Amino acid sequence: MAKSFRLRTQDSVMCEIFERIKQNKPFDKNLKPYNKDIVEKIINYFISTEEYEKCEVLNNFLKIRFNHEISYKKNG
Repeated sequence: MAKSFRLRTQDSVMCEIFERIKQNKPFDKNLKPYNKDIVEKIINYFISTEEYEKCEVLNNFLKIRFNHEISYKKNG
């Protein structure tokens, strides 16, 4: 059976990644985590489209996800 083909625009990809991060899913459908560069590119995209609320959500995600003192601190 042939796979269904779906055309994806840059906007749809950016919004899909944003929604996954917003839902506390920092990885794609293949369970590959989003790296810092990808998130920064998405922030720049939303700045260019003047969607600053989304930028704030993504910046907060970056601050927590890639802060070694918060995210990687050993218990005990």
